[in-house]
Amino acid sequence: MATTFQVTFDCADPDALARFWVEALGYELEPPPPGFGTWEEALDAWGVAEEDRNSRSAVRDPEGIGPRLFFQDRK
Repeated sequence: MATTFQVTFDCADPDALARFWVEALGYELEPPPPGFGTWEEALDAWGVAEEDRNSRSAVRDPEGIGPRLFFQDRK
């Protein structure tokens, strides 16, 4: 049986760190939830303020083998 897990990082800039690991590991950014074409659409629909939009980000292995990486603002 396979075990799935997530590694969480506290950081100052979740988007920048997520994009770094996308390039370094060949991962992909977590896609927006079903029903939304972009994360901007989802965040608008949920009423997330502009200044809070870089509070978290996630990347995943497109092959489904490696762990999901989650980056959250250290505030």
